[in-house]
Amino acid sequence: MADEPKAGSDDTPVRETIPWQLRATFTPVLLVFMLLIGVRMLNAVSLYPGVVSDASVAPRVAKERDDVREVSFEAEDGVKLYGWVLGPDTAPRKIIQFMGNGEFVGHSAGLYADTCKALDAQFLLFDYRGFANSEGRPSEPGLYADARGAWRFAMDELHWKPAQTIIWGRSLGGAPAIKLTAELVADKTPPEALIIEAAFTSVRDMAGVAMPKLGKPEWLIYDLYDNLGRAPELKLPVFHFHGTSDEIIPYSQGEELYEALPGPKEHMALDGVGHNNIWDDDARASTIRQRMDAFLKAHE
Repeated sequence: MADEPKAGSDDTPVRETIPWQLRATFTPVLLVFMLLIGVRMLNAVSLYPGVVSDASVAPRVAKERDDVREVSFEAEDGVKLYGWVLGPDTAPRKIIQFMGNGEFVGHSAGLYADTCKALDAQFLLFDYRGFANSEGRPSEPGLYADARGAWRFAMDELHWKPAQTIIWGRSLGGAPAIKLTAELVADKTPPEALIIEAAFTSVRDMAGVAMPKLGKPEWLIYDLYDNLGRAPELKLPVFHFHGTSDEIIPYSQGEELYEALPGPKEHMALDGVGHNNIWDDDARASTIRQRMDAFLKAHE
């Protein structure tokens, strides 16, 4: 039987320890990595709160209405998206609506139905990826892929024509609307017009508004949505409106975005109006639709 190694002998196994230099390097790196993950999660929560939307609303409301047809189509990268075609097929104007970050199909059915009638239009409404009834997880590249998929569906399946189609982006939706429109202008297949409602200049700029005490909050931003950088590419008619008392996206950003548009264009300042109450007043809503209708008629 072999002898047991004696304590302190040369045969005693030595327990290796992690050098303090390695620990000193690895620990800060791990902490920074965890911080970046946390920041990314906070970015997602602030930009995409619609991921927790009630998926039962839109199908239920659709069954209650006679002016809605439920549709399903794929984003550019194959993610399946849920949507509505709202309004009559005979309507001469066609509108692809890109909603805000807290909105989803079915949430404002009455609002869009009233706009259909006022503008003599048919709408394509859809949930971004990860919102309510659509698959996937939202991201900047993802929403751009959603936008391209919506346009392709409208052209190929609904048989809309670019010259009769209007792209409308509200708040966060202004970003995919602007990106898609810039691409279509570059491809020489522009829509009839673009409508921008209460949109920001960029998420970097919004970070400075929302988190000014961080010093350089733009360093912590993952999704950029640079609307201002793309504005000069929008060489088509653009109707722009924004509330002067917008508590979420500063009115000054709306002004800056509008000034960067090459035209033809029209700006409508909504005095004393915030971000989420633009359509709450019936008289104001009617005025917005009338101005919008007149602008579109002037550039048909």
